[in-house]
Amino acid sequence: MLAAGASVLLIALASLLAPLSLEWQAYARGLEFAVLAGLSILAVAFLIAIPLGMLAASGPRSFDTALRFVCDLVSSLPTVFVAAVFWAWSSRTLGYVCALGALRGLEQAWLLRCEIVRLDADDPESVPQGLGRTPLVAFLRQRLSRALGPLFVSASFSVAWLTALDAALTQAGLRPQGAIATWGLALGAPAARTSPLPALLAAASVVLITVALHALFRRAASGEEPP
Repeated sequence: MLAAGASVLLIALASLLAPLSLEWQAYARGLEFAVLAGLSILAVAFLIAIPLGMLAASGPRSFDTALRFVCDLVSSLPTVFVAAVFWAWSSRTLGYVCALGALRGLEQAWLLRCEIVRLDADDPESVPQGLGRTPLVAFLRQRLSRALGPLFVSASFSVAWLTALDAALTQAGLRPQGAIATWGLALGAPAARTSPLPALLAAASVVLITVALHALFRRAASGEEPP
C-alpha cells in the first residue's frame, strides 16, 4: 500500500503542476523517466544477478574467479564516465537504461554470491552443497530464497542511484545533446533553473520512492504481506 500510495501521490502531483511552467513539465517527464527506467533497471539487474550470483557461489570455481575479476574491473572505473560512455554509444534511451541495468546486475550478482556463501558458512548442513549436485527446485527453495533479502534491499535504491548518476552526468557536462528531460537536469544544473522548487520536489520524490520501495522489498524478502 505504501508503494502504491506514493506512486499515486506523485503522479497526481505531477499532473497538477505540469501545466504551470516548463520546469514543472520537466519534473513530470522526469517522474515518468525515473519510474519506467528504475523498473527497467530492476528487471535487467535481476535477470543478470540471480543466475550469475548462483553460479559464482555454487558452480565452478573458475566462474567465481571470473565474476570477481569482472566486478573488480567495473568497480575500479568511475561510474559516471562508464554511464557517459553508455549514453554516448546508445542510439536510444532504452539501450542506455538496459546498459545501466547490466552494470547494476553485476554489482548485485556479487552481493548475491556473497550472501549465499555466508549462509553456507553459517549453517552448512541446512542447505544443499552445490547447484550441480542438487535438483534445481530444491536449490531454489532451500538456498536462493534465503539469500535474496539483501538483493531486494539493494534494489530498492535503484531509482536514487539512477537519479544521482544522472545529476552527476549533468553537472560534469557529460549529458548528450538532445537527451530526454530527467530529474538530473533539475538537480545537476542549478544555473539553468529559475526556481528551486522543482529540484526540491524532485529530491523529495526520490526519497519517497526509495522509502516506499525499501519497505516493499523488505517485506517481500521477509515473506510478509505488503503494507
